[in-house]
Amino acid sequence: MRGLITIEKLRPDGYEYPIGISVSFPLFNSATNTTGGTQTIDGDNAVHTFTTSGFFEPSFTGEVEYLVVGGGGGGGATGGGGAGGFRIGSGYPVTESANLTVSISGGGASQANGTTSVFDTVTSLGGGRGGISNNDRGMSGGSGGGGSYGNAPPTPGGLGTPGQGNPGGQTSTYVSPYGGGGGGGAGSAGQNANVRGAHWAGDGGDGLYSSISGANTAYAGGGGGGSYTGVDTNGSGGIGGGGDGGVNTTGTPGTANRGGGGGGSGPGAAPVSGAGGSGIVIVRFQTTQSANTPEYSIN
Repeated sequence: MRGLITIEKLRPDGYEYPIGISVSFPLFNSATNTTGGTQTIDGDNAVHTFTTSGFFEPSFTGEVEYLVVGGGGGGGATGGGGAGGFRIGSGYPVTESANLTVSISGGGASQANGTTSVFDTVTSLGGGRGGISNNDRGMSGGSGGGGSYGNAPPTPGGLGTPGQGNPGGQTSTYVSPYGGGGGGGAGSAGQNANVRGAHWAGDGGDGLYSSISGANTAYAGGGGGGSYTGVDTNGSGGIGGGGDGGVNTTGTPGTANRGGGGGGSGPGAAPVSGAGGSGIVIVRFQTTQSANTPEYSIN
């Protein structure tokens, strides 16, 4: 930030005051006329939170920080849904009165992929759905969905996108169809089935924390895998909004505006799996900026 800049130009000998000209770039509150989303103030920074699509219109020329999270994938038939893509950054250039497009993705419905969130040129992919049939690997996405129940050899999960998320976990290594793999999260891969014991579904991968909103919050956790049988054999959702898997019941949805993957269902009762959580975009910038147009005064 330039702040106050003064330039003095001395007059020749023998001239009285004024002796020069001062040039300043006055400071102003950039939050006053900046619009888009819901604005809050955190110390010396303004925060614009988007839970629906719209435009970010800055009243200054400068730089912003951003968080962009895609919609989580829906859970499958035991496979947990993958989290939406997670991207953060700083130093992103903006120009006064130039609208930047913001698109907020919905989470995937049961057994469907999540969709993409966008902040101008920054894109975070939706999470991949969990596996939905015998030996079906989860779909790839921001983070990959967990593999579905099946016979040996185990079915791998879907792939994550580098810089956005991680792969889903593989399905059971047992011949009988038991638990599914957990969906991948922004911070870690989905857990493979049976890691905690026979017939256990995998937990969803954990998401990542960000304090861009002013509160340290976890986003983009993977959905837990579902299971056919047993007590407490379902996978837990990953930290950051991932839904829990079901045991012959419906999986839990991912948390809205956190991009969590939906929990996989237990297919024995043919329930619907958990839907993925919707995405979010957050933009943060300093409230004190310096004007681009100088002001002049005579000393």
